[in-house]
Amino acid sequence: MDRDEERKIEWDCSRLLLRFYGYLDEKRYDELVALFAPDGAWVRLGKELAGPAAILEAMKEREDWMTAHLVSNIRIEILGPDRADTTQYITLYRHEGFDAAAGPGPVVLPLGILRHKDQLVRLGGEWKFKRKTSRAMMVNRERVSIYDKPGDKTAGK
Repeated sequence: MDRDEERKIEWDCSRLLLRFYGYLDEKRYDELVALFAPDGAWVRLGKELAGPAAILEAMKEREDWMTAHLVSNIRIEILGPDRADTTQYITLYRHEGFDAAAGPGPVVLPLGILRHKDQLVRLGGEWKFKRKTSRAMMVNRERVSIYDKPGDKTAGK
């Protein structure tokens, strides 16, 4: 594979990552689940969500959350023309109890810093998540009680 093809894959995979976090923060969940392969899974808060229905069900708990996932340190390892692994760091801001009618949410300290590792596949010319995992690297323990723990077999390594 030549460098131009690698750049195209890196660009497309980066765009997939950024769309995911944008849709998550904007609560565009139907568009978010469309970013997954039909047999794709998301390991979220230590629980494996397999398929669109499970992901959509889990999103119900976010109804009154305002979030901002700031994405950095994106690394893409191309495994072949239709497979890639990614690693990215997320600085997560979350305000719970958000009411849009009350105006903007308050500025809050980060809830945590997460490392996400994803397996991507190209299906029908489009990149999709085959498996998405995260590991809490640093958390605000006054606000977070659910996070993966060392030895959790479902979490990202």
